[in-house]
Amino acid sequence: MPGETRVKGAAATPTANLSEMNSRETGVGPRDAVTLDELRHADLPSLERLFVTAPVAPNPTRRLRGTTLMRIDSPRARSPLGRLLVLPFERLPFGVDFRTGRWFFVAPALQLGSFRAQIARSRWRETDVVALHYETSRLPRAIKGWLYDEVKPLAPDLCLGLGGIQTQSGDGDLFFFALHP
Repeated sequence: MPGETRVKGAAATPTANLSEMNSRETGVGPRDAVTLDELRHADLPSLERLFVTAPVAPNPTRRLRGTTLMRIDSPRARSPLGRLLVLPFERLPFGVDFRTGRWFFVAPALQLGSFRAQIARSRWRETDVVALHYETSRLPRAIKGWLYDEVKPLAPDLCLGLGGIQTQSGDGDLFFFALHP
């Protein structure tokens, strides 16, 4: 489809089931790709599987817009605090500029939280990710001490992310998001 981002590792048809795509081996060799549209229509188990099985790629190097895909089904994500933390990502345009190491809301000129990106083991899933650490941010200490996100680059211009706070799985992981042009 013209103008649609393709991601190595998934079925090429718009109606493809991400679960079927993820049942294939994630090793080397030619593979079809998943699109942003497929991520938008995926169910929670499919997003979970893709996040865990997709190989980690190098850190992205450009500015990408964000799209909230789905909340995690956990007590924290269902709690009033969890709903409050996810709400800005569901209601406002957001994105990540990997060149400057900053998150933004509404417009790229409104960059708020700076981060340090590094490939690391996920604190929430059994996989390697690009972990976003916010200790370099100028946000208030109480806020930046909570912030933590993980990104799985699927292609140079498409990432699957897991947003949340700095606690263990089932408590800190709150929602899946996509990063795209």
